[in-house]
Amino acid sequence: MTTKSYLVKSVDEAIVRARAELGEDAMLLNTRRLANEPGSPGGYEVVFAAPGSIPEPVAEPVAEPEPLLKLAPVPAPVLEPVPVPEPAPARLNEDLAADLERLHSQMDEIRSLLVRSTQAPSASGRNLPELAAMYERLVWSDVDPALSRDIVDRLEASTALAVYLERSRRPENLETIIQGELERRVALRPGLGEHGESVALVGPPGAGKTTTLAKLASLALEREATRPVRLLSLDTFSEAAHLRLQELAEALGIGFTKVQSLQNLPALIAEARKTAFVLIDTPGFATSERKTADATATALAGCPGVETHLVVPGYMKSIDLRRCIQRYEIFRPSRLVVTKLDETHAFGSVFSEAARAGLALSFLTHGPMIPRDIRPASPEDLLGLALERQPARSLHVA
Repeated sequence: MTTKSYLVKSVDEAIVRARAELGEDAMLLNTRRLANEPGSPGGYEVVFAAPGSIPEPVAEPVAEPEPLLKLAPVPAPVLEPVPVPEPAPARLNEDLAADLERLHSQMDEIRSLLVRSTQAPSASGRNLPELAAMYERLVWSDVDPALSRDIVDRLEASTALAVYLERSRRPENLETIIQGELERRVALRPGLGEHGESVALVGPPGAGKTTTLAKLASLALEREATRPVRLLSLDTFSEAAHLRLQELAEALGIGFTKVQSLQNLPALIAEARKTAFVLIDTPGFATSERKTADATATALAGCPGVETHLVVPGYMKSIDLRRCIQRYEIFRPSRLVVTKLDETHAFGSVFSEAARAGLALSFLTHGPMIPRDIRPASPEDLLGLALERQPARSLHVA
């Protein structure tokens, strides 16, 4: 077997060069990042293998030389064993978890690149040019290539599309068909506690939960014209976040309560809901804070009628977003709030991972202004993934 190593800026570049030099049967064996090594130009070292044999060098037997002097054997000194401290189990588990996380991320990145390189040509040969263009648009918008192909395949085989081809071929009819298929993958549920539930926001640090909570409070004030709104904060770890939320509550003229103990949470929510619509803020949990996250999730689970939204930034890569959704599964979120869309050009990764996890889209935010920079997720947002279309900017809340 012949192997060859490539120092490249991207794995895609290595794939192209390996197939050209080693043939279409070249197999990817290993890849590693070079960005953090001193003196390295950055990028990747990618190793490929191709069928073929190369002669193995035959080692000549070498006789051991005779010693110049004959010395009497000297008895080996007796050494006392030196005790070696065993690594702490907690630290060892953390190191293993970090190594596995890096390995999973690297494998998913390589798999995504390989899928893109092998499936991109599948857009050609479509019976309908609009579907070929839609596939390219979905992939360009960072929708998973396999999911993009499945969407287009189902559309091409649908009865509705056959009727469209036979009859009008009107663009608005095709948009309706596409919209239905996209909403079948990711539902749109932009309401706030339609059945009287309280709403809790959970998500990673830096996702924008506090600002989003203030925006939702403003929208709730418009909807709950005769009913006050109250904010509950479970973030007892960050004093800055607590003070900011308290300032926002005072600016909006709504009630604010800092929950000092999770044991008091069910009683506080039950009492507040008698007279107000309740929004609940939670801290962001790092991977190492699993026990604290479990305790918070258990406390919220003991509060009936709490609707949980997972808040994630729209610029997250698919693999990071997938890990985030998995980490916050303990809170049992039913909806996804996507923030900071003004910091990215596409949110196809959010669509892909929401479809994978079965989460509905509720709200999208696109800036820091309260309450202006928030909107309910709409069909126009989904169609923007597949068609050249501007997203909606409406502030209407169902």
